[in-house]
Amino acid sequence: MRITVLKSTVETALTPILKMVASAKLPAEFHPTLTFQSDKQSLSIGCSLPDQQLSVALPDAAFNEKNAAFDVSLDIFNGMSAATIGTRFSIEQDAAHVRLNCDDHFIGQLVPMTSKPNPAFLPTKDADMTVLPTNFANFVLQAFTCASDDTTRVALTGVNISPRGMAGTDGHQLFHLPLPLQLKQSVTIPQSKVYASLKHLRWTSLAHWRTAGNDWMFAISGDGFRYAAKALVGTYPQYWQVIPPEEGNDVRFTLTPDGTQALQRFLNENTHEANAKLTVHPDRIELLETNNTDLKQRSGVFASISQSARLPCTVHIISNNLRQFLKMGFRTLSFSSKMPSPLVSSEGIGKYLFMPVRDEYANTAATAATPATPATTSVTKPEARPESRPATVTTSSTDNPITPQPHKEKTTMTQTLNPTAAQSGTIPSTFTRTLPQPTVAAPSNPLEETLANVAAMREALDSLNSRLLEAGRKLKAALIEQKQKERQYAEANRKLERIRLAV
Repeated sequence: MRITVLKSTVETALTPILKMVASAKLPAEFHPTLTFQSDKQSLSIGCSLPDQQLSVALPDAAFNEKNAAFDVSLDIFNGMSAATIGTRFSIEQDAAHVRLNCDDHFIGQLVPMTSKPNPAFLPTKDADMTVLPTNFANFVLQAFTCASDDTTRVALTGVNISPRGMAGTDGHQLFHLPLPLQLKQSVTIPQSKVYASLKHLRWTSLAHWRTAGNDWMFAISGDGFRYAAKALVGTYPQYWQVIPPEEGNDVRFTLTPDGTQALQRFLNENTHEANAKLTVHPDRIELLETNNTDLKQRSGVFASISQSARLPCTVHIISNNLRQFLKMGFRTLSFSSKMPSPLVSSEGIGKYLFMPVRDEYANTAATAATPATPATTSVTKPEARPESRPATVTTSSTDNPITPQPHKEKTTMTQTLNPTAAQSGTIPSTFTRTLPQPTVAAPSNPLEETLANVAAMREALDSLNSRLLEAGRKLKAALIEQKQKERQYAEANRKLERIRLAV
């Protein structure tokens, strides 16, 4: 077999393969090989590891033998390629040798090997398959930024792909993107550096199946590549149950472009984990950040727009979640002032959610310090606004140490209700408001209210599905009607032509 191909094409195809091998945990006795394989139309190079496999096409390769394959040592071939200066490779393979030439100059000789294909990487007849939408690779990479790095919770380290779309969560934050994927069951794909190296290519389909050894496998195919690997085992959380309905979040703000840039600069000044008190005003948000390491405080004011009724309103959060919110390209955030629930992004691609911080000490202190009798209840007056305010004002005081504050508990996505508050019949007080609000009747049973919200969400999803099906039927009917009109138009043209010829 003789192969002629550009050296740059080989190097480009080798890049994701080398990243896959470098990040894999391989046995000491395992030595990866590079497989050259041709079919009737194209030539590809690939590598098979115990738990994953990647093949990449060489689009400009010329070869003289179809349906042929041979292996060489990956390390040796890559070393020869890296040490060679030239533009075009010539690879000649016979029964005993593989000769490598570059621009008609002999580079080296390798020993050809044969490897048996692993049937686990081949989809079964009943494999679950779906077509992937455009830009799917970037969606996957975005979801992985919210996945967990805790190896004791294996399922959360991956990204779940299902008929509902895709999701990535670590239990405290969640990214969910609804997608029309025609899958019967969900699959959770593991983290891999291969995704980033293949994101410039079009991803076309996803399939997953169970092998004879009872392992779950998946394969992503695209324009010029195919990646197959073991899927993660474990039940993925029912994340859709914690996404609150939009009407449940009564406080919403949108950062202005200047405010977004200023907040990004403010957050980038401190990369350590910190708690923050976020206060929403009609024309701005105020952020008071407390560093968890040295307990220093700094503050900033950032231009935003809000038309919510319950303002000003305060919520305690983790600064890293706000940084992730901006990194994903969102500018609008909403939350509920009535009960602890996730903060939700909107007006972007997908939804990003994260949990507030429970400040139980502050709640307890506020309850103890506030008398129960109306006669002693004080009313906080809204602060006077300055006559003129710049579009974005940022002030920071990073060198002002404060006295140690009680630890603020970080809640998970599943701890959205306070059991103690639910038993006592009061509203959980994770959110602190700076103005007195009208009395809100506490739900008799928060669990029932949550279940009702879940049922309403499911109803809305069913309704949306019905509307999509109806729209599809109408579109199909419109296409049929359009074709019928085209046929009638063509028939009328033929009749007119016959009349014209007869005259």
